[in-house]
Amino acid sequence: MNPATDLQQPDVLISEVGPRDGLQSVQATMPTAHKLRWIAALHAAGVREIEVGSFVPAKLLPQLADTADVVAFARTLPGLTVMALVPNLRGAEAALAAGVHKLTVPVSASAAHSLANVRKTREQMVDEVRAIARLRDERAPGVRLEAGISTAFGCTLQGLVPEDEVIRLAAQCIAAGADESGLSDTVGYANPAQVRRLFRRLRAEIGSHAGAAHMHNTRGLGLANCLAAYEEGVRTFDSSLGGLDGCPYAPGASGNVVTEDLVFMFEAMGVATGIDIEKLVAAREPLQSGLPGEPVYGMTPDAGLPRGFVPGWQPPEAAAPAAEATEGGRTLPLAGIRVVEFTHMVMGPACGLVLADLGAEVIKVEPVEGDSTRRLLGSGAGFFPMFNRNKQSIALDLKQPAGIEAALRLIDGADIVVENFKGGVMERLGLGYAALRARNPRLIYVGHKGFLPGPYEHRTALDEVVQMMGGLAYMTGRPGDPLRAGTSINDIMGGLFGAIGAMAALARREKTGEGCEVQAALFENNVFLVGQHMLQYAVTGRPAAPMPARISAWAIYDVFAVKDNEQIFLAVVSDKQWAIFCRAFGFDDLAADARLATNNDRVRAREWLLPDLRQRLARHSADALAAVFEREGLPFAPITRPEQLFDDPHLIATGGLGAMRLPDGRTTSAPLLPLTLAGARLEVRSMPPAVGEHTEALLREAGYGDAALGALQAAAVIPGKAATES
Repeated sequence: MNPATDLQQPDVLISEVGPRDGLQSVQATMPTAHKLRWIAALHAAGVREIEVGSFVPAKLLPQLADTADVVAFARTLPGLTVMALVPNLRGAEAALAAGVHKLTVPVSASAAHSLANVRKTREQMVDEVRAIARLRDERAPGVRLEAGISTAFGCTLQGLVPEDEVIRLAAQCIAAGADESGLSDTVGYANPAQVRRLFRRLRAEIGSHAGAAHMHNTRGLGLANCLAAYEEGVRTFDSSLGGLDGCPYAPGASGNVVTEDLVFMFEAMGVATGIDIEKLVAAREPLQSGLPGEPVYGMTPDAGLPRGFVPGWQPPEAAAPAAEATEGGRTLPLAGIRVVEFTHMVMGPACGLVLADLGAEVIKVEPVEGDSTRRLLGSGAGFFPMFNRNKQSIALDLKQPAGIEAALRLIDGADIVVENFKGGVMERLGLGYAALRARNPRLIYVGHKGFLPGPYEHRTALDEVVQMMGGLAYMTGRPGDPLRAGTSINDIMGGLFGAIGAMAALARREKTGEGCEVQAALFENNVFLVGQHMLQYAVTGRPAAPMPARISAWAIYDVFAVKDNEQIFLAVVSDKQWAIFCRAFGFDDLAADARLATNNDRVRAREWLLPDLRQRLARHSADALAAVFEREGLPFAPITRPEQLFDDPHLIATGGLGAMRLPDGRTTSAPLLPLTLAGARLEVRSMPPAVGEHTEALLREAGYGDAALGALQAAAVIPGKAATES
């Protein structure tokens, strides 16, 4: 689930730094549980980037000793970019291991502050940025790296900081591998004219790499300085709920810009932040309860919102629904649910198909060369187009660490993972349920296997294998000639049961707040299908006979050969229907025969009754028989081949077939889910995707920039641009 995509795209990004920058400045240690409540409340208000802690030695900042645990929780919040401050390479290693989405490195423009804050010179900190960038590129190229230039506007330890040194330092950090470099007013020395001048120079020097404005309100100019930065093109602003903030190594550093006031200023201007102010103010409660007695600030919470206030941001119900979440103006039931699918063949893709048709955003992860199912011939030629509509495709080489990291970034923002690989494969990749649950306890993990855990789980299963060992092939074929069903019945129904389990797990998560593992399996699915025959034996004490040799529950329930070598299935399954049947065809003698008075009588008479009926009906055509049976309300069916269903008048009239584009560009139609919601069928909203069609867009959403994407393409972790467009 990714609520950030459900809201209007904000004009500015408010990056909340209170859980790190604020908590490091107070003497008390906020209990971890309160931190998690605070971060969850910020997220619920619409905050989509939070610096949740700092990876520094606990003896230096015991207030932040639980940062790894806080990161693990924050990663479960959909659409949230989880940041952490790292002062050195060791901190970066810990942060990347914890799974942060963004690293911030403090690089002080003041020589005195640099030594006091991180015990390194400015030049050494640039080298540290370079080492961290290399580590990031090796282990997690999708993680962004920001070098924040602190004391950029002056320093209480040093005084004036030359602007040339500020700009030079920012440029050196970008050259060292940082993705962005912003400016911080660590001690509240800045004024609007200086802010305009420095950010104008910064943008001229490093262009799109110019990052956030981190302003303090120490002397009452925080909002004015933010407005000045906005007018110079800055679109990301750090702030702290309640104004909680301060650097313990810079005397006089206090009073970060209050998030509530900053959001109000922009919203009052008609500049969208994506944040609900009332919910934001409510997020002060877990902050204050976790730090009782600690003063918090903010004019907006004290004064309240003006009468008739109209924010620049509109709540989701007032915004246009996302295209992928709606159909014909209605919201689909699984809109807002994100599914990452590691599947091939039929079973897993069938599960993803159901979830996608019901409105979930389903992302299919394929090898760079594409799912091998795309290339099947013969009976497998229809697998991919049938079971992969309404999905997006991302192509990743999961044999490379960078490919795994990209997959994890997708999963971090997901509600459901679907997979159907052989047991142990996902675990070896680091994508098994246990590993993913540790990162995201709210995740629902749907595994499709041949067998549920037990003595058979090591076996390789196919639909045909389990039909043979599960009694279905025996029931379908003639005695002594087991025959598999004519479609991938267990694969498809196994996928359906996987989807049912996923939706049940979503409902469970609403109650418990936790995800869980769901398992569906071919063999157990097949056993469920033949359960009626197992219970037949339990009730009667007699084994069920194969369908062609069965003792039917009804006398007339069979295929009849009729005029012109045609065939038709006819059924008469009650005493009332028997009377209608005899009357319709003028079989008065049969209606009067005492041996045929009841259904059970007719079952016992099948040996002589059916040959008699076959002879009587053989002179009629299939169409003539169908007309009588339809007129009289009796069960019947033409013997139809699958290709004839494209022209079925009922399917055409009721919209049971959806338009489909094949990989070669030809158009056709495909069956929709066999249900209606609110009186309407669930349509095909998007065609089966090309290999990796959505790779770049999805990775950009996950935080990958141009350089990171280029590196992934160069390493063949993702396909090149030409490949994704082919």
